[in-house]
Amino acid sequence: MSNELTREELDKMRITMEGETALDRIKRKTKEEPLVPAGVALTCFALVAATVGVKTGNRAYANNMFRLRVAAQSFTVLAMVGGSLYYSYKDKEKKKEE
Repeated sequence: MSNELTREELDKMRITMEGETALDRIKRKTKEEPLVPAGVALTCFALVAATVGVKTGNRAYANNMFRLRVAAQSFTVLAMVGGSLYYSYKDKEKKKEE
């Protein structure tokens, strides 16, 4: 049996010893749940596009972008809940193996 540590184990040890910076946390969370940042970006895009539609007076475009924003927010919430359920299930499976 080899005593070599994986990259993830080394990162966890470093974080435990030094603490986690904000950028490290963002990277870790993005790697764990990649759909959430995508949903947030889509929500921001839809909000900015809706604002542009309101400013230019294009009501149909603005309404479509507001609907897209609601859909993107729903997607983001579902991604968060789905990721949370997945990782809690994964942790339970890991504890059963031990």
